[in-house]
Amino acid sequence: MVNLPMPYLAAGALAFVSLVSSPAARAGQAEPATAPGRFSVRAFGATGDGKHLDTAGIASAIKAAAAAGGGVVVFPPGTYLSGTFELLTNVSLDLEAGAVIQASANLADYGSLADYGFEKGWGLNSSGEGDKVGLIVARGAENIAIFGQGAIDGNGGEFFDFDTPHIGPDFDARFTRDERAFAESMHKTAGGPVQVKPAGRPGTLIILSRSRNIAIRDVTLRNAPNWTLHLASSSQAVVTGIHIANDLRIPNNDGVDCIGCRNVHFSDCDISAGDDDFAFASSRDVTVVNSSLTSNSSGIRLEDTRFATFSDLTIHANRGIGIYERGGGVTSGILFSNLVIETTLLDGHWWGKGEPIYIVAGGAGNASQGVRNVRFSNILADGQGGVVIYGTKDSPVRDIEFDRVRLRIHAPRESVSAAVGGNFDLRWTATSFAEAVFAHDIPAIYCRYLSGWRVRGLEIDWDKNLPAYFTNGILCEDFERIDIDDFSGRQAPESSSAVIALRRGGGISVRNSSALAGASTFLSVSEVSGMGLFVNNDIAAAARAFDPNEAGFTLWGNRLPAPPAPKPR
Repeated sequence: MVNLPMPYLAAGALAFVSLVSSPAARAGQAEPATAPGRFSVRAFGATGDGKHLDTAGIASAIKAAAAAGGGVVVFPPGTYLSGTFELLTNVSLDLEAGAVIQASANLADYGSLADYGFEKGWGLNSSGEGDKVGLIVARGAENIAIFGQGAIDGNGGEFFDFDTPHIGPDFDARFTRDERAFAESMHKTAGGPVQVKPAGRPGTLIILSRSRNIAIRDVTLRNAPNWTLHLASSSQAVVTGIHIANDLRIPNNDGVDCIGCRNVHFSDCDISAGDDDFAFASSRDVTVVNSSLTSNSSGIRLEDTRFATFSDLTIHANRGIGIYERGGGVTSGILFSNLVIETTLLDGHWWGKGEPIYIVAGGAGNASQGVRNVRFSNILADGQGGVVIYGTKDSPVRDIEFDRVRLRIHAPRESVSAAVGGNFDLRWTATSFAEAVFAHDIPAIYCRYLSGWRVRGLEIDWDKNLPAYFTNGILCEDFERIDIDDFSGRQAPESSSAVIALRRGGGISVRNSSALAGASTFLSVSEVSGMGLFVNNDIAAAARAFDPNEAGFTLWGNRLPAPPAPKPR
């Protein structure tokens, strides 16, 4: 028998099925608190008045349900002030409409990492930030659920100084395009990130560690002071219809984190978080579908993740999709489809520079490591930065496919652009400050150490009046095997750069493509070998076909720019 992670399969949640199907429930009448399998927190001393600490009453109800073999712990309408409590095997939490579990503003009400057996370190503790756990903890639990129309409120604003910027020692402004302006921009607080108060903050709002058969449905999670929901080394989870509403100024308040997860699935969610909306690391067989995401960091972040699909999403973020490998991990077998992405260039100490798609592999590695076999299909992207695909000599990014991708670059706010624009941001994978944030022109798509890029239907368009640091439509360096079919585009309007520029590589074919009006040189090559086909292209709108003129392609059936008129004698 396959154990499916649905709340009604939990032993204690059987009463929930009975409740939903009972005549009283269908008639909209309240079920008695003494109904079999249901344990009202009020019956165990919780007041729900928002003033008295209800942690003990909530914990007692959960323990009673577990001792009975399982059950549903019910939160009737009210505000339940609480510190840390633990969710146990075969127990579900039912937050009725009007019920709020309100996290305490007193750090003394939260357990320490040591209390719950978590280690200090990224991915090992509840958040990677601080020495406390958060509000709800599960350890090695099975058949657990959280559902209902109520809310879990992390009270995040109580732990931050919104007038002080949060700045980390992960960059050196001397390497940026404008050292002074960049350094000053890191001290902006209007859009965050802001600094935690000296006393610290709680850990992840909800951490479900080494647990399985998990269901979370319909609830609102809001105002998290740290990560919001962390599935740590957990499996067989279904999360659907949840709402995450965090303060966008707070750093590290990710929406959902999955580290070491297997078989976890998310659908029909809306997430707004200062940090990454979804972050997956060391995970396998994950899906995200039919959701809307808003973030000051990445809408989706992946590291060492395999066999994952992301479809039918809208993303509004600083960095739309971020894939990171620092050496030793593998991200492979990933499909992104039917996405609408909007990115915004931000000041403040946020990672990212408005990239709709960002794939970076850093550190030493070998051919079996890094990022490979990732497909983007049916993508509409509107960005204030370009796409970045950036490998290393030891760990090239391999086998990336763009299938029907439309990319439009539009102008950032002038003040933000002048301060932080025209830089690449490789923090997390960089091995030195010189490689962390550094000045670089911004093509619509930039590739370096990319082996195997297949394009089937790519459109690049630009707004007018863009900053001068925007350049090529496509710039690829140190590459192998690029196959472009059905591309249309041009360089940035204020730039004289080539539409497509290729440097230090081998293996290139361009077919069925076209230059938009105003294109300069369509294709520029330098130290490139292995010229394949240049077939059925319409580049008559370009000022020039190739640089140099003899590019070495096999030409057939192309519409090329007219030769310049002879000078009169």
